[in-house]
Amino acid sequence: MLIGVFLPAFMAVTADTLSVAIGAGLGTFVGDTFVRTNPVLSLLAGVPANFVAFLLFGWFVKKYRSWPAFVAGTVAFVTLGNLIAAINVYFFIPVALGVTLPSSAILGLTVFWNTTSIPAILIAVPILVRAVRPLFGRSRILTNYPAWSSSIGGIQTLYAVVFALLYAAFGAVIFLLSPTSVATTPGLGYFAIAAVLVLVFGPFSSMIAGSRAGSKNASS
Repeated sequence: MLIGVFLPAFMAVTADTLSVAIGAGLGTFVGDTFVRTNPVLSLLAGVPANFVAFLLFGWFVKKYRSWPAFVAGTVAFVTLGNLIAAINVYFFIPVALGVTLPSSAILGLTVFWNTTSIPAILIAVPILVRAVRPLFGRSRILTNYPAWSSSIGGIQTLYAVVFALLYAAFGAVIFLLSPTSVATTPGLGYFAIAAVLVLVFGPFSSMIAGSRAGSKNASS
């Protein structure tokens, strides 16, 4: 899961959950086949990871429609998807490519993909939701408009801050307790930048796409 993951995340928020999950899995396979990597490895690692992550993410953000739920779902289920992909890469790279990875690569790859994907989702999805706002109610695809609050403060913002801190803590623990995994991550500096972005945009970027109606729904 890399920067482009914000597109299926946006669709998971606004469109049919199962269709988006299937599309995310198939899209990963098609992209890996024609662009950058081994299609067998993609089928074994990227496809199930993306399907599971966006199936759970889409279900969660529709059931709990507030902005903190979106932040929580992004951190929890994207991390889960990245972990699934990393575990599958670790076990199947020797089969697909004949290369053996150290076990620390599982954590390293998870942090690496988190570093690129989670900030991209938290920054880009609200912008896209705001951009397509006039299409809600007219489009057969964009059927779910999130009830995000445009206000800052209170318990809702606190929830978002907590999950942003969990994102930063997860990466920091990996760097501290598993230093050998650093070889498969973008490095502490890049992760620090990503953590700052999540801590800023996690609690506050709902203002981009939020509304007063969302604020009332979130507080009720």
